Amino acid sequence: MWQFYFVQIFQFLQYDIYFPLSFVFLVILSSVYFSKVEESKKKRNLSLVFVFTIIFFIFWSALLTFWQYQLWRSNPISRYLLPPYQKIDYFLNYAYFHFWRDFFYRLLGSVLLLFLINFLNFIFKRDIFYDEEKILIPILGLFVFFPYNLILVFTGFFMLLLIIIFNFFKKKNSLNERFSFKNYWLFLAWLMLLCAPLILINYKFLQFKP
Repeated sequence: MWQFYFVQIFQFLQYDIYFPLSFVFLVILSSVYFSKVEESKKKRNLSLVFVFTIIFFIFWSALLTFWQYQLWRSNPISRYLLPPYQKIDYFLNYAYFHFWRDFFYRLLGSVLLLFLINFLNFIFKRDIFYDEEKILIPILGLFVFFPYNLILVFTGFFMLLLIIIFNFFKKKNSLNERFSFKNYWLFLAWLMLLCAPLILINYKFLQFKP
């Protein structure tokens, strides 16, 4: 079973070069989020994880770009795809498509999630998210490739709605009672990340990228 899963992960890497990094940073994020520290310190640590994740993703993309350039330059055939035989635009387009595009769209997804949080607060005319969620949700957007990072947050909203409905009928509570999904976002992110190699690799329509 585990051998099959690792084979799926190896195949999945052609669609998501950030999968290993997402796994590592999700471990770090989980340890920070569930650490027993003051709320102000936790928010600061979450913000640091967010910034460091972006920086490391940029470093990873740059490193892969450098390795690809060196590989092409050392090959007697592919070196003709580089200057002075070809304009550098050809390699830059190749590097963007394979090593940078996914990162930019993940970052776009995170920005959209941040915008969505503020938009919902505006619509409901109150702060419906905890301060931790305002940082946590955009971070999680970096760990799932676009547009499925948006699906992650809407799945969380749907599950929160089910929790509200279940509690309403079970306890006859007022809908004015506050419910939150903040303690479950990480578990949902883990579920989507670990299931991605098993699901996305087997369904072509789910492999769509802008």
